[in-house]
Amino acid sequence: MAYEIPTPKYLRVLNALRGRIEDGMYAPGAGLPSESQLCDEFDVSRPTVLKALGILKQDGWIESQQGKGSFVRGRPPSGRTSPQYARDAIDLDETAETEILHVGPVLAAPWVSAALNIPEGTPVYERRRRTVSASGPIDLISTFVPVDIAVGTDVTKPDPISGGLLDHIKAKKRLRADFATERLTARRVDEAEAGALDVPVDEAVLSVVVTAHQSSGAPIMTSLIVMPGSRHEIEDSYPLS
Repeated sequence: MAYEIPTPKYLRVLNALRGRIEDGMYAPGAGLPSESQLCDEFDVSRPTVLKALGILKQDGWIESQQGKGSFVRGRPPSGRTSPQYARDAIDLDETAETEILHVGPVLAAPWVSAALNIPEGTPVYERRRRTVSASGPIDLISTFVPVDIAVGTDVTKPDPISGGLLDHIKAKKRLRADFATERLTARRVDEAEAGALDVPVDEAVLSVVVTAHQSSGAPIMTSLIVMPGSRHEIEDSYPLS
């Protein structure tokens, strides 16, 4: 005789909420119904709801905020690791093996405005630095941050920032990067880049734009990484967390 084993109550809640996130009913950044509302909807106890929410949080689908409830992060990342050049752009400690070349407001170029979803020519803060080694410059990284995010942080100051820029922004502005997008091209170096990287003006370089986003999709910052192509091995695209 075959027996039908009922689905555990917490799993029924978990699967329903995860399905709504996947379908877009609960978009990234949206708040989930309260625990009491979920108890009423699914006719289950609070411990059952808490167990379902705990698993969703552990697996990266949601996050909880003290006194505010649970909020959607979106589909968890695939687990691939970010390539070294991307970590250099967003996580590099500026106090180690780097030279700060420029810090200050600039007008957003077309590619910067597209990456940050702002009008072309909008003021943004730029931090331009290069990574150096005993044999010379390794890469040139220009990071652009919207003014409303940069103000009130050390992004606007000329001194090197200890730790990654995203960690600093998270600590100062409570903005967490959830994922990144990347665009890679191969091209000839321009005159300014050739001088900064100490390479011939006809040198081939890899140009990578990495943009960090919140779970809602709103961009936090974008970085242009320029590397002499012969010095690096490029890996796959990646999630941030």
